Amino acid sequence: MSALLSADDLNDFISPGVACIKPPASTNTNTNTTTTDSYNENGEVEIQIDSQGNPLEISKIDGKQIQTNQLTPAQISLADCLACSGCITSAEEVLVAQHSHQELIKALQSPTKNKVFVVSISHQSRASLAMAYNVTIEIMDKLLINLFIKQMGFTYIIGTSLGRKLSLINEAKEVINRKTEEGPILSSICPGWVLYAEKTHPYIIPKLSTIKSPQQITGCLLKNLTCEALQIDKSEIYHLSIMPCFDKKLESARPEIYDNENEEDKSISISVPDVDCVITAKELITLLEECPQYQLIPPQPTQPTLGGDLDLSVTEIYKQYAPPNWPFIEYSWSNDSGSSSGGYAYNYLNIYRNDLVLRKGYDPNKFTINLINGRNSDIYEMRLIYDSKETLASAAVVNGFRNIQNLVRKLKPNTNKSMNNKINPLVARRRARMINRGKSESISQEIEIEIADASKVDYVEIMACPNGCINGGGQINPPTTTTISNTTGLPQKEIEKQWINKVLDKYNTIPILFDLSLPSTSSSLEIMKYIEWSENFEKHFNISNDRLFKISFNPRENKSTGTATTTDDNNDPAATALLVGSKW
Repeated sequence: MSALLSADDLNDFISPGVACIKPPASTNTNTNTTTTDSYNENGEVEIQIDSQGNPLEISKIDGKQIQTNQLTPAQISLADCLACSGCITSAEEVLVAQHSHQELIKALQSPTKNKVFVVSISHQSRASLAMAYNVTIEIMDKLLINLFIKQMGFTYIIGTSLGRKLSLINEAKEVINRKTEEGPILSSICPGWVLYAEKTHPYIIPKLSTIKSPQQITGCLLKNLTCEALQIDKSEIYHLSIMPCFDKKLESARPEIYDNENEEDKSISISVPDVDCVITAKELITLLEECPQYQLIPPQPTQPTLGGDLDLSVTEIYKQYAPPNWPFIEYSWSNDSGSSSGGYAYNYLNIYRNDLVLRKGYDPNKFTINLINGRNSDIYEMRLIYDSKETLASAAVVNGFRNIQNLVRKLKPNTNKSMNNKINPLVARRRARMINRGKSESISQEIEIEIADASKVDYVEIMACPNGCINGGGQINPPTTTTISNTTGLPQKEIEKQWINKVLDKYNTIPILFDLSLPSTSSSLEIMKYIEWSENFEKHFNISNDRLFKISFNPRENKSTGTATTTDDNNDPAATALLVGSKW
């Protein structure tokens, strides 16, 4: 289907996940129903053509046909688009007009500009740029600091580590507090997934986490700390965020509630956004191509550089060009354990473990985390086991909209629970054959094969892009020729796969200076320092905890007129941007 919706020259097509994520509507027309069971979630499904040439969906359990549905041709239009960046249309230019490298250039070159420019850079974007220029992360960080500070005139530059750690900590706290709820808590830091849920699956909204992403937390922190450091107003600060995904533009446009002296007045929209402009690594390269006065790699000494600063350690350089009141500067560009999307699922389990050790006296040496693979590499489950027998917590990672669709179907109200509990016999038989072939002779052939089921865990880390944020739609594409070593004669898809793996390797070289996952008292004490600092920040700037960390969601339903929202914010520019994005 996506082949009909994309073109060769479109520049933000997600790879390698090439299928459009819009699910076709099910008419549920039974032509030969032998059972009254609901949709077959875990059995085999085959598509066949009957004698009249009509497509049929045949549902089976253990090889036995249980249901036949007649399929209708799938249809898709711009009104169905969810702004997932899986494919692109010219209408996207309307949405991202205020979040593009052209707008950044205009702001920088405006003769009447009275702005202080600051920039935050995500871990994944740094890895993508380092891979594209074949340099280490540390060298790329120095080059980026030189570009933005010395050439483009930015005042401050920071990594998103502080915002991410605060997001990880508060996400874990929310899941722990909501652990008794039925069904999993679903992450909400991926704007493509969130928009998909708001528009097509409103029953999912109560399950979404209400914690903001690192981008938005970083924006709030950076603007307030810069405002204090320079004694200027927030409206005088222009915050550029470099992210791995085009949908982060959507996230920055979401209407937020401003925390002011009249706490009961919740009708006032924030007039100054936390993030003024979002561009991707891919767009940064385009900016450099269009503006030769800016050079990421300065050609010769005539180009402004960091000068003697290059002889400093990278930590000293980070400190020198961050706001003077920026906390935990030694961790400001560091990495986190877990997946390349931030490690939300993995860190939840470890923070919960540390909480059990501190508050309930559990022995830290008796914990293990077991990994259970799913039907493909983009879905897996982790279980926190105590004393080799008791499962105390569980989390899953789900990447890519195909896996997301399977998850939301299982979470749909009134879904047949007995069928959800069955292991897919096709997958079970395949895995059993792998064991029988001698892959692991020490494992008994009678062992039950477990398959990850994200619908039964405490928490699910969800990302729209296959492979997660490291493969975001805004990441730099691999070369289309055989310029990658050892790829002569390989198909482009294999080249892309190798490229993503190498970008992931770059990402994993970012040092983890403070590991939330360490089972130690010092780790818990460091977490407490972050919590105490954020509480002091809220008091100092008179900002509520909700303003700093929380976000809300609303259904965005299609109406007969084609409008795609149930809110009354049609006159708000940020809401208008979301309307455009959700009605394509």
